[in-house]
Amino acid sequence: MPDALSKTIPMWCCVLNRALFPDNPALHGLRVPPNVVSDSEKSQMEAKIPEFLESFRLLDIDVASLRAQLGKALRPVWRTPDNAFLEPASPDLASFHSVVCCTSSSKVVGTDMSEAGYIQGAGDDTENWALGLTAPIFWAHIDKLLCTSEAGLPELIASLVASADAEQSREGDIRQLTPYISVCPLPISQKALSPNMCFISTIPAITEESSWVKSKSELVVGVGRHKLASRNLRQALPVICDFVFQFLDSKRTDLEGKTHVLIGCESGRDLSVGVALAADCWCFLDSGELRPKGEAVAFTKNSIRLRLGRIMTAMPEANPNRATLQSVNSFLMDWRK
Repeated sequence: MPDALSKTIPMWCCVLNRALFPDNPALHGLRVPPNVVSDSEKSQMEAKIPEFLESFRLLDIDVASLRAQLGKALRPVWRTPDNAFLEPASPDLASFHSVVCCTSSSKVVGTDMSEAGYIQGAGDDTENWALGLTAPIFWAHIDKLLCTSEAGLPELIASLVASADAEQSREGDIRQLTPYISVCPLPISQKALSPNMCFISTIPAITEESSWVKSKSELVVGVGRHKLASRNLRQALPVICDFVFQFLDSKRTDLEGKTHVLIGCESGRDLSVGVALAADCWCFLDSGELRPKGEAVAFTKNSIRLRLGRIMTAMPEANPNRATLQSVNSFLMDWRK
């Protein structure tokens, strides 16, 4: 059972339950998969819960609204390849939202983690195996997918993904994250752009920095694909954020709380969100006002997390990967070096 399913998710279920239902101690316990997490490990995890709870509170999430949406506490359950839950079904399961932690990794006997074909973390990177299949496409066509042979799945998935792309209204996919910054998937129709808008594109080709600036309001940054793009983003962010700030500064007297920056990437959920986070931190004060020109900037992990929390609240389906967020943190925390 990967650590993400046996430890990370159970800890965050515990944190959320304590934050959302502080007056009900019966919901505050940490549940871990039996025979996977030792008592000693569980004790160490429990000792970390108060620290994580405080970190969550610092995000300034609207707890009352989240509690109203969920209604019930979260309870992790675990599913393994032998088609059995690691624990018997609880009679009060209907009183909780079940968070099913399902692993396809083989059960390993002995101490060698490579035994029996177990490769830790192999299922994490969906771009390596999902063939473009997303959760919405999966659930929209679940019966057809489950009835298709394994040999026929690649062709079916390619067809479903292509159909979804063809039906997608790109203009309708523009998502506003802050009063001034929105994100979108690429390509975007030119009619979706306005004369007062700064458009930043992160594209899958790798291009020279000297070719990025297309006009005073358009920047096309070639950083590559997937994790390579996330890593290359670190070097591109100083150029991007300076470009965005210069554009906004030229519109300082005419901002009026409307979107002036549109940031696009292939999915509209990864690189574009990371760039939006960096630009929001770099260009705007915590109050939401445009940073005075020439003012010294300083960031902390907590201030970055707070901005990210607001973005994720505005766009829950946003999915910046770890490498993208590491690049943003590295840029913002180390920009003076």
